[in-house]
Amino acid sequence: MEIYDQIVFEKKYSCPATLTEDVSIIGLNGFSKAHLATGWRLGYVYYYDPNGQLIELKESIEKMARARLCANSIAQYAAIEALKNPGPHTEDMVKKLKERRDYSHNKLKKIEGISCNKPDGAFYLFPKLDFNVLTKWKNDKELVIDLLKKTGICTVYGSGFGDYGKNHLRMTFLPNIEKLEIIYSLIEEFLE
Repeated sequence: MEIYDQIVFEKKYSCPATLTEDVSIIGLNGFSKAHLATGWRLGYVYYYDPNGQLIELKESIEKMARARLCANSIAQYAAIEALKNPGPHTEDMVKKLKERRDYSHNKLKKIEGISCNKPDGAFYLFPKLDFNVLTKWKNDKELVIDLLKKTGICTVYGSGFGDYGKNHLRMTFLPNIEKLEIIYSLIEEFLE
């Protein structure tokens, strides 16, 4: 899924189909993230099939799409225009998100009991929680629920993503800097 392909900061993004000459690729993408069109419910699939291995699968997916899917025609025409003439909105959004990412990362790394890698793209952070320091809570789920109840700040507990996410939480840096200031102040107070 390449839904965040245009929301990247320092690193360049490479479409998987450009990374191989001999492996078949099925790519999925949409308009909700980079084109700020979450309500459109419109996406697309592409195939890179150098050896003709996906012909039957592609035909089956197309048949299913004709029978079951029906994005509204206005959104379809708008999507064509967005692909032909994307305009500066995505670039402007990425600049704002980079500023918010940097602000959020700097705030989190100053909080005792939290460490966080700086993400290369999208608009999420996945801070690691050190329960040797944050001894009031047994695990990430308990902390996240307590944070929501006491501050109104909604995050997602990392263990919900499986073992990889254990002792983490997922949060977004979509709000503007003024709101992020409030959020991080509340988080710091809560953790103290």
